[in-house]
Amino acid sequence: MPALLPLALEGVGTRSIEALPSYLCRLAAIHGTKLGELLTHVAHGTDNGSRLLRGLHAQTYSALVRPNTTTEAVVKLIARGQAESHQNLERGTFLHLRQALARAQGTYSNQIRWCPGCFHEQLLDQGHAYLKLSWFLVAVSVCDIHRIALRDCCPHCGHEPKPWRGWTSFEQCPHCDGRLDLITSSDAKVLDPEPAACDLVDLVGELACATQPFPAGEANRYIAHRFEEAWRQEREQELWKKLPRDECLRYQVDDEPITLAVARRLAYRLEIPIADLLRGGAPSNRTFGFATAVPLPTSMRSAHRNGSIDSAVLVKQLRLLLDPASEPLSLRKIAQRLNVSVGAMRYHAPLPVAKLAERYKRHQRGVRLEKQSAAVRAVLDGIRKWHLNEAAPIANKTLLKRLMKITGLPKEVLRKAIKDCRR
Repeated sequence: MPALLPLALEGVGTRSIEALPSYLCRLAAIHGTKLGELLTHVAHGTDNGSRLLRGLHAQTYSALVRPNTTTEAVVKLIARGQAESHQNLERGTFLHLRQALARAQGTYSNQIRWCPGCFHEQLLDQGHAYLKLSWFLVAVSVCDIHRIALRDCCPHCGHEPKPWRGWTSFEQCPHCDGRLDLITSSDAKVLDPEPAACDLVDLVGELACATQPFPAGEANRYIAHRFEEAWRQEREQELWKKLPRDECLRYQVDDEPITLAVARRLAYRLEIPIADLLRGGAPSNRTFGFATAVPLPTSMRSAHRNGSIDSAVLVKQLRLLLDPASEPLSLRKIAQRLNVSVGAMRYHAPLPVAKLAERYKRHQRGVRLEKQSAAVRAVLDGIRKWHLNEAAPIANKTLLKRLMKITGLPKEVLRKAIKDCRR
């Protein structure tokens, strides 16, 4: 692939690290082209280049910070062009959270947001503005430095920037050329610390100097160690004042997914940084301080469930779901239906819960195999009937589009079946 001009990612090692989407826009600008054209150019001729471009076109510009395969592929592609090191490019995304945290809607912003005060300071210090990685988190709605709400549109014309179409200077509106680095009368000061989400900004600071991803399951194991230590010393009631019993029992299980919102809540209650929770480490008995004396911040609160749990009734309800005639459900859906947490179900009825989990796993395996078999049958039938309607040779892409409309099966399942059948 062609070599790219070198360009350093801003803010490496600090809480103000630049986001990958911002870096890509600046990289396109120094090459005198638009972002989409740059990515098309560097992806041309590479393995899975066309698949990557399709994935990019299917998502928003701001999604390039998310911990997924598309972001990972873009990082590898740009690093191969030697514009910046692979390690630094990863630091400009949330890829290091991929193993440790489960995905959840509402975590990452779909909009481009910025602080005009930060833009102005960046212009003075670096000579250009850039988008910080922390601004791509939904919970961060206020600048932690200037305490003003992040903007998502031009204060002059009201248009939202469209980076795919070109945005050469972040301090200037691409639509009306108005300055975006000026604080106006509409930028009211926000004194409430909660919208600034300083705990998340601190986590971004940890990502900015990380050398490897946060490991999977360490947060669950940390909660389990804390619970075991409290139980051994007969201090579980003291622990539950800080971390509610249902949450403690739920998230101590290794395979219970923890999202960023949940990690924030757990870290706040345990009075440790989010990064320390995600790394795990040796448990210790800590003094239970301020977090038990003040209400949990609104943005961290989970859905409230009323009433105590009757173990006998819960066991009976779960056993009814083991009836072969009932539809296999995931533990999360069962918990939602019964208005309890998954952790509470595991605690009060471990045997029925284990059977339900295994039953659902078998069901999912069967559904997956059935889809694969249906895809193979559909592909073979499509190949057999191809020349009845087409004079041209069989084209995998056209066949895939046709079968998706006819069968409604997932794209990846059909694509694999076509590849296997046409070897």
